[in-house]
Amino acid sequence: MTTSYSDEVTAYFKVKADGYDRVDEQVYWRLSDELLWEALLRYVLPSVPVGATMLDAGGGTGRWTDRLLRHRPDMTGVLYDLSPDMTRHARAKSVEHGYADRLTVRQGDLADLSEHVDDGQFDLIISFHNVLGFVTDVPSVLRQFANALKPGGQTALVVPNRYHAVYFNVLTGALNEAERAAVAHSTRFAPEMPVMKVFTPTQLTGTLNEIGLPVTTSTGFPVAVYPGFQETQLDGSSGVVKAVFADDAVYAQIKSLELRLLGEPGLAERGNNLFVVAGKPR
Repeated sequence: MTTSYSDEVTAYFKVKADGYDRVDEQVYWRLSDELLWEALLRYVLPSVPVGATMLDAGGGTGRWTDRLLRHRPDMTGVLYDLSPDMTRHARAKSVEHGYADRLTVRQGDLADLSEHVDDGQFDLIISFHNVLGFVTDVPSVLRQFANALKPGGQTALVVPNRYHAVYFNVLTGALNEAERAAVAHSTRFAPEMPVMKVFTPTQLTGTLNEIGLPVTTSTGFPVAVYPGFQETQLDGSSGVVKAVFADDAVYAQIKSLELRLLGEPGLAERGNNLFVVAGKPR
């Protein structure tokens, strides 16, 4: 078996697993999640057919599988992740929220995805946040996504933005990490985190186009406010984030602004996260 995950990555998520979903309590990530959900509603779900099958690649505790399968009771899914510490939370959610009969949870490394799923099996593949950053051979994994999609299927990806990684590490005084992001296209956002790849819109869309998954949407979010160091932890908010989101009215106004900008291609370079949707030709 090949491997795309180091022992360091596995150990990191073992420690994080039980508290991972507390990210929902942090105001910055709540905004980020609301923007991602809106992006899915606008640019992905309208073309996902009734009775669709989905794959959550590196789905962890199942935060997004949970949202999608509860929103679309006609869909069935597979959550695929290396960490048993993370996926036991995904199984518990499926029982608690009544879709255990529609979700299969599988353990495995994304480098070996094709050994665990069938070609042409899925209408939708999602892979969100740092998952692809921890993969050794990103083009190989994306080719396996392409093989696993049905003709007309889509993949929706959220990955860390190289340009934001440079900015964030300068902001927090981690100049060596800022330089690594700029030169080596990899970084970490906190000392305890494993090193991960970071991406540019041109790089990611180019790879997808080359492997036969033409890009239909490339943008970024959030773009009006950025996380601080505390947002790399499971609890709390950085001072700058607290100051920006001073009260509910301010939060609502910023969210409205972000929603107005969401989807503009020129914002891909500016977003904390890159959001890319690509489709497999029929």
